[in-house]
Amino acid sequence: MWISKTLTIARYTIDFEFRRFLPHTIIFLGLIFVGISSTFNFFGMKFQERVFYDISLTLIGIFLIILSISLGISNIAYEIERRIIYTFLSKPISRDQYFIGKFLGTSFFLLFAYLIFSLECFLIVYFYTKKLMFIIFAALGLQLLKSTIILAFTMLLSIFVSSPVNITLTLLFYTFCELSVLYVSTISEGITQKILLYTKLLLPYFDYFNINQGIVFSAGTPINPWYIFFAFIYGVSYLLFFLSLCNLIFSKKEV
Repeated sequence: MWISKTLTIARYTIDFEFRRFLPHTIIFLGLIFVGISSTFNFFGMKFQERVFYDISLTLIGIFLIILSISLGISNIAYEIERRIIYTFLSKPISRDQYFIGKFLGTSFFLLFAYLIFSLECFLIVYFYTKKLMFIIFAALGLQLLKSTIILAFTMLLSIFVSSPVNITLTLLFYTFCELSVLYVSTISEGITQKILLYTKLLLPYFDYFNINQGIVFSAGTPINPWYIFFAFIYGVSYLLFFLSLCNLIFSKKEV
């Protein structure tokens, strides 16, 4: 029963985004990506495999982050503003069912974008090099996991703050999670340094999900699958933590 009601909210969220033509936008951007990739053969230039990996994986990762922020900002805030949320909460649906359902519904489009772009990237590499680079799916899968963490964080903020403030705080969160502990220790002193370091240790280290450079400079040496496995476990653990925290706060919040 709990799962059924949660999936009902997720299906409603997916239908709502379909009416806003979000999947069509993702497919359109995918076609643009294919068109841009074809320019590698302009002016007699050969396909530069490393350049393609570096640019494509980075751009796709950025697109997933932008998509997660835009979805997280607009979804719950839109329903609170137009009082649609009260229609759901007045029914026998708990707040955790509502929040998890909204998260699953918006995550569907992150997964959809991941499948579109990773498959395109895989096929483009195979077309030019005849290599089956399945590691592309793993690299972008870790970027997808990072994006879902950002999505959960953004959805939580959307309950409390306006969209401009949400964007600012989410970008600060993302930037801080990308920084290394060593860098954080050099940008402040005293009690501020200790607060930043403890905060940094509590938050996820997003660079742990980045294996793009390993693909670019691997020179045929495969990336250790155990690293990918532990990065996946690391990301899922933080995702579950953020979702639990979001549910706890959302259940106490007056809407």
